[in-house]
Amino acid sequence: MIFRLLLLAALAWIAWRLFQHFTRAQPLQPPPPQDQFEPMERCQKCGTHLPARALSRDGRCGRCSE
Repeated sequence: MIFRLLLLAALAWIAWRLFQHFTRAQPLQPPPPQDQFEPMERCQKCGTHLPARALSRDGRCGRCSE
């Protein structure tokens, strides 16, 4: 009787491990492309570093150019 219970428990454990293995396995996909870095520049007035495209033509950030 105990042998049958141990055998049933072992089979249940193996089935559980196989279930976990197949549900966690994900297909191999290439990694997503990395974003390109933007050049950073410093605001002429306050010194905050921002992306170059976020600065105004005179080199100031949005708060300093107002």
